Amino acid sequence: MVKKELGFEDYLTIEDFNKRRYLTRLRASNHNLNCETGRYMSQPRAGSPSTIAESVLSQSTFWRKCCKICSDPSAEGLSHLPFFDPIIEDEQHFLVSCPNYHPQRLALEEEVKSALISWEPGRLTALFQKDLMMSFSIYVHRIMNIRFPKQNLSNTDPDEPRKKTSTRKKRKE
Repeated sequence: MVKKELGFEDYLTIEDFNKRRYLTRLRASNHNLNCETGRYMSQPRAGSPSTIAESVLSQSTFWRKCCKICSDPSAEGLSHLPFFDPIIEDEQHFLVSCPNYHPQRLALEEEVKSALISWEPGRLTALFQKDLMMSFSIYVHRIMNIRFPKQNLSNTDPDEPRKKTSTRKKRKE
């Protein structure tokens, strides 16, 4: 999702705040997927002994980056084996291959599916253009709400526009 030119992006015009927010966070890697949150948890302190304890810490930090749906936590002790390949929960895995979101991927327009499946930087930027961005934003909104249900601040149906609520109290006359 690399941006090659500086300028205003069409997806910033999406009226629904949550859809726009999720796309922006995804684009800026400011999301809570394990690939991001796992790297910041329990960093070793400066001056700590670089021994077995540090290698165990780095392995556990690695496991915090894995997809909790696709990687079995009981296999953590197997990471030293040569053909062991746990699945990191990064943007590509989250959007394209995690089986937890397969039903939502099936509902996508064919153009959006093909851009996601190819996972080529040039095609991914097409997902943020006017013709595909609404379908893509609905998809991202749905799977983010599945992945992070506590952060779901919007309506249950992402196709419905968000209701405007005023925080100001009305005067009694």
